[in-house]
Formats: sequence, structure tokens, C-alpha cells
Amino acid sequence: MSELSRKKAIIKRAQALALKEYFALDLSALAELQSYYESSLEEVISILLFYADSIGIIRLQQLSALRTDIERALNNLASLQTELLNRSLLASANIGVKPFLSHSAAASALDIAQRTTRFVKQFTGEDGLQLSDRLWIINDNNKNKVLRAINSAVIQGHSASEAAASLVTNNELPTKEIKNKVNNASAEKIGNVLKAQGKDEDAAYWQARRLFRTELNRAHGMAYQNSLEDDDDIIGTRFMLSPNHPRVDICDMHASVNRFGLGRGVYPKGKNPWPAHPNTLSYVEAVFTDEVTDEDRATKQDRIEWLSNQSGNIRIGVLGVYKNNLLQNDLLKETMIRSKVKTLKNRFG
Repeated sequence: MSELSRKKAIIKRAQALALKEYFALDLSALAELQSYYESSLEEVISILLFYADSIGIIRLQQLSALRTDIERALNNLASLQTELLNRSLLASANIGVKPFLSHSAAASALDIAQRTTRFVKQFTGEDGLQLSDRLWIINDNNKNKVLRAINSAVIQGHSASEAAASLVTNNELPTKEIKNKVNNASAEKIGNVLKAQGKDEDAAYWQARRLFRTELNRAHGMAYQNSLEDDDDIIGTRFMLSPNHPRVDICDMHASVNRFGLGRGVYPKGKNPWPAHPNTLSYVEAVFTDEVTDEDRATKQDRIEWLSNQSGNIRIGVLGVYKNNLLQNDLLKETMIRSKVKTLKNRFG
């Protein structure tokens, strides 16, 4: 066995083990995140019950103190979430460098992991936001949503209670609507509203979950790619679909097109389009110089050519309906594949 073959075998074996470790970390971090949100909701409901009166209603005079305690609980959730993210980012990056530890100094690998973690935290997206900004927005929106629900219920309940008292004074019975508004100010009813809010697709937990998965994957994959950058035996990286890839999307194109004549889904160092979108579990793997064949070099193709040879369902999965229509009318160019549909509609109608 040649030296290159031995090196390749060691790295590929270590890579397979590291990938399993990364997927386990992803699931563990998300499970811990979920436990934080569940515990926080339980704490909020306990606070509501503490401020409720003898019949379970939260009165207006309790609202200010209640809000203070609720904000404290939600701020604690935000702190736990940030600490978990920071810890998990570094762990992801450390796993990313593991496949190359046998061929690089431990100090160098540690430096790559730390630099990658800093980069991920400081990375600015197309919207101008960094990771800390995104996390702050999730936490702030969550706090405002919870407090709005509490405010609305308590204030409406107070008005309804006053209306009910006025009716009783005049020997009239409160209407069903008034009774319902009073009951909606109960700790139990408010708690049920908050539980329902937590199940919405745009709930803070689901937003945080998507953010965690996106950024942990970024830290892992970037640390991996940074570790092989100076290795002359490695020609590039292959775009790999997640083992649980749910449906056809742009990742399928990235993993299949032979854009550079290095093989299907293989890109020169620094040119891999991974990660293609948020919340992805796609990843990259090293491709060694001796793995590129003459057939690979001879079957180079651009993305438009690849798309034109796919079925309609695959094209729509990758491009969407509008861009697929442009492709079929020979209007879609390589540079338009990642363009926003709105931009293209302004141009083509």
C-alpha cells in the first residue's frame, strides 16, 4: 500500500467516525435546547399561578410584578440558549478537525477549531445580521409575544370584571362573552394560550432549532474544510447529501453536477457551494488527487446542462416552478440559479 493510500484510509476512517459523532452532537444539542424551552414554559406557568387570586384569575394590579418575573424567566432562557450554542459550536468545530489529527499538530487543529468558531459567530448573512443578532431577535420576539398574550388577557379580563360588577349592581347577569373574557385572564387559560403558541411553526423554539442546526453544521463543515486547505494530496471536497435528505432541492444539483471535471459533486478547495440553505444536514468530504478519473475530466458540465437533462420533478425541486419555466424557454442562465424569484419576475415578467 502506498503512503497516499495509507493516509487516505486513515482520514476516511476517521471521517466516518467523526461524522457519526457530529450527528450525535446535533441531536444532543437540539434535545438540550428543547428541554430549556419546556422548563422555561413550566416556570412561566408557575409564575402565572403564583400571581393568580383565589379563583385563579390574574388581576390588573398584579400585572407589573408578574411581567417582571416573566421577563426574568425568559432572560434566563436566553442565557442558557446562548451558552449552549457557544459550547456546541466549539464542539462541532473540534469534531470537524478530527479526521486530520493524524496528519497535523494538535495545536494547529485546536487553532483551526477556535478560528472557525469565531468566524461562524462573526459571519454576516445577506440580511446584514450576525449570529448574535439572530439569536437576540428570536429571544426578543419570544419575550414580546409572551408578554403581549399576558397583557391582552389580563387587561381584557379586568375590563370584563368591571363590566360584570356593574351588571350585578344593577341586578343583571353578566353575558357569556363577559364571563369568557374574565375566565381568559385565569392562569390556566393564559398558560394554555402560551402552550399553543409554542407549537406554531414560527415559535421561538422552532426558530432557535433551525438556527442551531444551521450554525453547528457550518462550524463543523468549515473546520473540516479549513483543515484540508494546505494538503496537496487533497484536490477538493465532495458535496454530500444528508442521510435523511427529505426531498429534492438545490442540494441534489450540488451533489450531482460535475461542474469542474473532478467528478459528480466534487469542487476545488474553497468553491464548494455547501451549505446550500439553512437547517441543512448536508456535509462535505475530502477527495484525493488519485480519485479523479479521466472520465471525470471528460464529462465536465455546467449546471444548466445538468438541469436540462433531469426530469421535470427534479428540475422543479431544485429550481421551483418559475425558474423551471425560464429554463424550458432557454431564458435561465447560470448566474440566475440563486437569484430571487422576485428579481427575475421584475426582469422577465
